[in-house]
Amino acid sequence: TYVCQLIAHGTCAARRAIAAGIYDLQGNPWAYSAGFAAQVAEVAAVSGHFAAPSGLAATGATIAGEKYMFVRGEENAEIYVKKGATGVVFYRCNTCIIVGHHNDKIQPGQCSTTVAKLGDFLKESGI
Repeated sequence: TYVCQLIAHGTCAARRAIAAGIYDLQGNPWAYSAGFAAQVAEVAAVSGHFAAPSGLAATGATIAGEKYMFVRGEENAEIYVKKGATGVVFYRCNTCIIVGHHNDKIQPGQCSTTVAKLGDFLKESGI
């Protein structure tokens, strides 16, 4: 599945995310990795900011009960939030959002790039 490909991209040493999920634009889960605890309301709250991501600068985002600081966002494309050395990437497709979570052992850019590649593939596929 797409989630498994995102988490186990290549060998275990080449992981680009420790957890991931695919959600509809209202935050309802389509698929997610075991133990990924992003809640519908949390994903929906971030989804509501894709038109103007900088709106998250004041509030940040809560994912799996953890508060993250807004770092950057591209309108109707990508939002990145972080807490210390961990972070969460949100990538908006046509009908869904891909969410990738990385820890301190994975570079933020690696996670963002991998999530975006999968997102671009899904967009081109009409999803």
